[in-house]
Amino acid sequence: MNLIFRMLRLLLLRKKLDVLTPLEMSHLKTRVWPLDCDFNLHLTNSRYPSLLDLARTQYLLQINAFSKFVGAGWKSVLSSQSIRFIKEIKPFAVVDITTQVLYWDRKYCYIEHQFFVAGKVHAKALAQVAFIKGRRVRAYDKLLAELGEDYQCESPELTEQLETWINSLKT
Repeated sequence: MNLIFRMLRLLLLRKKLDVLTPLEMSHLKTRVWPLDCDFNLHLTNSRYPSLLDLARTQYLLQINAFSKFVGAGWKSVLSSQSIRFIKEIKPFAVVDITTQVLYWDRKYCYIEHQFFVAGKVHAKALAQVAFIKGRRVRAYDKLLAELGEDYQCESPELTEQLETWINSLKT
C-alpha cells in the first residue's frame, strides 16, 4: 500500500524534479520503511522491482514524457529484468536508486539501475523495456522525437556486457 503513496508523492512533486536529457542519470531517493522489510529485517526481494518501477516513472517524468503517457497513447512495458543483490538494505536506510539508459534498438530500451546506501552499491538491476503506441512496439528514439528536438539523441554504443545479457534473454 505504501507504494501508492510513494507514487502519489512523486506525481504531486513532479514539477520540482530536475529536468534531464534522455542520457542523463536520474536519482530517486527513498527511505526503507518497516513495511518494506521481510522477516530478516531487510528490504524484501519483492520490493526491489516495485521501487524500480517508481524509479523508471521518475525518469520519464524528468525527461518530460509524462504527457505522452497520459494523453498521447504511449505505454512502457517491462519485458525483462535481472537484479543482483550485493548487500542487504536495512530498515530506515535512505536509498538512492539511479536510473540510466544504456542502449536502445528497434524494439527495446535497456536501463541500468543501482541501489546506493551511504554511497555504496547494494544492488544492481538491468531492465529491458518496450515502448508501445497504438498497439505497436516503437523504438525509444520515436518517443524522444515526440518530445522535441532537445530530447533527440543517438543510442549509446552497445557494450559487450550488455550484449551478453541481451543474448541470454534469447535462449
